Amino acid sequence: MEEFKSLKKNWFVDGWIDFEYKKYELLAYLQKVDQLFNQNKLYPYFSDLIYHYSYVNEYIQNERDFKSNFNKNIKSIDLKNLELNFKSEFKKHYIIEEMLNIIHFAQKELKTSIDQGEELYELIFSKMTIDTVGLIPFYNKEGYLIVTKSGNNNTTVFRYKSSLIHHNNDNYYGLKTDKIDESFYNYSSTPSSIKVKLINRFKDLPNPATYSLHCDLNFSYEHSVIPIAKRWLIKQINSAA
Repeated sequence: MEEFKSLKKNWFVDGWIDFEYKKYELLAYLQKVDQLFNQNKLYPYFSDLIYHYSYVNEYIQNERDFKSNFNKNIKSIDLKNLELNFKSEFKKHYIIEEMLNIIHFAQKELKTSIDQGEELYELIFSKMTIDTVGLIPFYNKEGYLIVTKSGNNNTTVFRYKSSLIHHNNDNYYGLKTDKIDESFYNYSSTPSSIKVKLINRFKDLPNPATYSLHCDLNFSYEHSVIPIAKRWLIKQINSAA
């Protein structure tokens, strides 16, 4: 399959603003996403859908606010009900209306694809078993994640570190992961024995928070298992904060 290409941020106003053309552009993008979902590959495509959906919604809301705040003139006076009826001076334009048709269509189609992504997310997560390895210390913003999956004898170990990020007046946790060299453990190692080896090797974490994750199906590590595991881990860290 050819390399996945996302839509531009302002794809619906970029270049030729024509409903049929933009509809084709959007549906071609969504078809590629659907093909990847059918391969049980969730990320970064799911996040990409959410990004475009949020931006389209923001654009629609801004357009509504613009219309509602536009200068209005008095159209008539209702003396019986003591009401003033206003007429907006906002004038429709063909290009604007075409653009609005495009983004309203996009809003619906993107939401449908996001719903499909959420179903795939829940399916993959339901096939995961996540446990703690030993006791989890009070400080769990740094530690290790041990990952295995059915149909694959390899064990993958990640060292993680969470940090608080401030963006647009909001605070949220980011998670950096580094893959640990596989040379000091093998397929027969248990999570507990791996944790002991990690403690002996990395002295800066003498009592690390350690989690093990096993996936019952052979989903993609890069596009499904690890991104979902990281999202789960961020929630664990947030809940303990």
